[in-house]
Amino acid sequence: MHSPFPGMDPYLEHPALWPDVHNRIIAAIADSLTEKVAPRYYIGLERRAYLLKPDDIEWMNSLQ
Repeated sequence: MHSPFPGMDPYLEHPALWPDVHNRIIAAIADSLTEKVAPRYYIGLERRAYLLKPDDIEWMNSLQ
């Protein structure tokens, strides 16, 4: 049976499975890039930046 969702795999995108697939793909890409750009560049994982507006901070404080 063909997938009812062309271009998607509902099995892999299941909420219980997707985070693992997503993280493994990111790590594999990072490993591959590291071989090409080291030592000049560093490939890091799990770096995040958040931009908060004053309203966001007030909202977060109201949750406590």
